[in-house]
Amino acid sequence: MIHGPCGTQNPGSPCMQNGNCIKRFPRPFVADTISGIDGYPLYRRRSPDDNGRSIIMKVKGKDVVVDNRWIVSYYPLLSKKFSNHCNVEYCNSIKSIKYVCKYVNKGSDMAVFDIADPNANDEVMKFQLGRYVSFHLENGQRVYFTEANAVQRAERPPATTLTNFFSTCESDPFARTLLYSEIPRYYTWNAASKKFQRRKKGDAVAGFVDVYSTDSLGRIYIVHPRQDECFYLRLLLVNVRGPTSFNSLRTVVGVLYTTFREACQCLNLLENDSHWDLTLADATISAPANQIRTLFAIIIATCHPLNPNALWEKYKDEMVDDILHRVRTTNLNFDIESNDKMRNEALVLIEDMCVLMCGTGEKLS
Repeated sequence: MIHGPCGTQNPGSPCMQNGNCIKRFPRPFVADTISGIDGYPLYRRRSPDDNGRSIIMKVKGKDVVVDNRWIVSYYPLLSKKFSNHCNVEYCNSIKSIKYVCKYVNKGSDMAVFDIADPNANDEVMKFQLGRYVSFHLENGQRVYFTEANAVQRAERPPATTLTNFFSTCESDPFARTLLYSEIPRYYTWNAASKKFQRRKKGDAVAGFVDVYSTDSLGRIYIVHPRQDECFYLRLLLVNVRGPTSFNSLRTVVGVLYTTFREACQCLNLLENDSHWDLTLADATISAPANQIRTLFAIIIATCHPLNPNALWEKYKDEMVDDILHRVRTTNLNFDIESNDKMRNEALVLIEDMCVLMCGTGEKLS
């Protein structure tokens, strides 16, 4: 669990950039473990004068003294149990815990598929990385077919979690009380039959027979604002309970609207910037700062919110998070807080993206 050593002893180490270690080694000696302002602790690292251990290692053929400043944070029991390198950090602040949530929810589901080319044997290009999401517009789900079953699949495409959610709401009175994202709490997905089935274990739900709830959570993937109808479909799914079809989502007070956006407007979901506020709030849970800035640039450049300055003021701290982290690590000072200079740097990056997308930049004061 020793880092490097790098620095002047080994300037060619992979962790070295511009003469500095990107992992911030060697760390300073600390007599006692203390909590840092950013939620990460500064671990006790006793100096040799304070009974700290040191050893001599060979680095590039030279003897180098290695002390506690070079030790990577670890938990001895885990390292011994798994006979492996196990990094461990102690988290005591939401500022550090939020990164756990971001990595858990980061991106969409992924799949690796093979592209066969009988005339080529390039092992690198042979595999391509693909992404998919289970959220789709009407007749927009992915369908796999062969020459033999093409007609049958076209007439009766396989059910998805969304289409079966509609079917479940149509036949199950309890399902009609739920939002799409709440279904996993009370139902399980049967991949073989492609149907939702009520859970058989859990806490009984008052007022309903054979309905049980658990602490399972559902997540509807974030939709890019440029995917207009898909974005508004998602907006309806997180606000309308128990829809039985795509048409029922577009029906408000008995009127069937042509688009999902018209239905959102009739439900007053687009009366102000609340939908853009919700979009940014959703993104801050699972997206890093650069993606939040990109999303904000798309919103102000193409969606024309009523008050972009208010959105900036509300989420500016999340948009400068990576800039703040860079400044702290560069200066080895975690007491630094975000300031106008950092926020101005974020605004310049946002303006550059707006210009790149539309040729013009929105003015933000």
